[in-house]
Amino acid sequence: MRNIIITGGNDGLGKAIAELLSKKDNVIIISKKYDNAMRISKEIPNAECYTCDITKPDEVNDTIKTIIEKQGDIDILINNAGVWLAGDLTENTYEQISNCIDVNTKGPIYMTKAILPNMYEQGKGLIVNVCSQASFDSDDFSTVYNASKWAMRGFNRSIQKNVSKKGIKVTGFYPGFMQTNIFEKAGNDYDTSTGLEVEKVAKAIEFIINCDEDVIIPEFGIKDIENY
Repeated sequence: MRNIIITGGNDGLGKAIAELLSKKDNVIIISKKYDNAMRISKEIPNAECYTCDITKPDEVNDTIKTIIEKQGDIDILINNAGVWLAGDLTENTYEQISNCIDVNTKGPIYMTKAILPNMYEQGKGLIVNVCSQASFDSDDFSTVYNASKWAMRGFNRSIQKNVSKKGIKVTGFYPGFMQTNIFEKAGNDYDTSTGLEVEKVAKAIEFIINCDEDVIIPEFGIKDIENY
């Protein structure tokens, strides 16, 4: 049974991934808010839940250390937590800009940095960074969000070859428009009915993590055919 950490696993895609993978593996969910962690521990009783703000390096390091002490070596990290930010750049506050970059870009990098020493010791491991099709495309209404996702694509490509020499695999995962509440939480009222169902996207994650250990999937994209 593998130890799998999922950030932002308390709702949306993260929860769908946790529900699917917890059937066979030991799933460890990281949530920013204590209330969310307690709620998800009841909804997915066979998953472990920890509270951690991934934008704070000290919290990340302490949480990963605690998880390893209690759960053992980490086999897979799924960096899924993310926030949405829309609007013209002039309309975004500095606080909103910082939060978007911190959660979408710096958070996954902090988590990866904290996990790698343990994976180096094992000589194996998999890191899946959930990005977005926004890592390839651009639009005129979400400048900062797009920038945060382009940065993660650059991070994926920059680290993949280096860590592969030590047996670690990194996959950049790029889903398209999904049926999640990421827009609602950001105060945007978008119709997501034509988006990908998160359960279908979770199956793609399951495929990635179940590939043979000597197989690397550098990039994996998924879209709904109606939104191609």
